[in-house]
Amino acid sequence: MERVVPVLGIDDYQQACEYYVKALGFRIDFEHRHEPGFPVHMGVQRGDVYLHLSEHSRGQPGSEIYIFVKDIQEWWARCRQHNLQTDGEPRKKPWGNTELTLTDPFRNTIRLSEINTHPGQSTPNKDA
Repeated sequence: MERVVPVLGIDDYQQACEYYVKALGFRIDFEHRHEPGFPVHMGVQRGDVYLHLSEHSRGQPGSEIYIFVKDIQEWWARCRQHNLQTDGEPRKKPWGNTELTLTDPFRNTIRLSEINTHPGQSTPNKDA
């Protein structure tokens, strides 16, 4: 199996756990610190979505990632339940997807996209 795992910069472990684990429903796969009290590099997972969160200045605060999801409305409900910062309700896009944009406490942008939710414009690589 091959997969891409983005590394997002964080600067507060507890705040990252509140946001990604408690609010968005990820689970922690691993945490690594070189010594007790040192910065953390951790992996989180929700379904087939894997992210690494790092206090080691890996990943650039203010990064942007795009995640394809199966049920955008469930993600939207979690965002509302936990008062997460979004760009508003999920929106139908001209390319046939419905999307929602979040901003985490570390200025990272997370674009969630459910594909083929409505007829969209024709694109050359749509079925590729």
